[in-house]
Amino acid sequence: LFWVMTLAACAYAMLLGAWEGKWAAVLILSASAITLVSELVLRLNWHDTNILMFAVDVALFGGFYAIAAKSRRWWPVWVAAFQLNSVVAHVATLLSPTFSALIYHGYEGLWAFPGQIIMVFGIYRDRLKAYRPTLA
Repeated sequence: LFWVMTLAACAYAMLLGAWEGKWAAVLILSASAITLVSELVLRLNWHDTNILMFAVDVALFGGFYAIAAKSRRWWPVWVAAFQLNSVVAHVATLLSPTFSALIYHGYEGLWAFPGQIIMVFGIYRDRLKAYRPTLA
């Protein structure tokens, strides 16, 4: 489900999005590829703070934050906010080492779904607004 949604959302962003959508898609695909390769090759452990995934999520948040800071659109702010939730999941495991591995792994990846939905919806709304005739 994750890969189907990710590839569809990123294809939509690359084809129909402005610069924000294209860069967001590149960031999402890059982070997803790094995560996939890391999990397959390194057999990542989710029983304590996963430093590699923490770094990937912080970098992804930084990229989304940069897009949101330069954009005049609203959806990049929301995408960055959802990504910040993933970063907070890592911080929670640093503060509470007894944090459940199952909850950590699920919560950390959960925020990709609403972020991608908001990205697609935001691009759609931006395109509607761009083609809407004005009454001026």
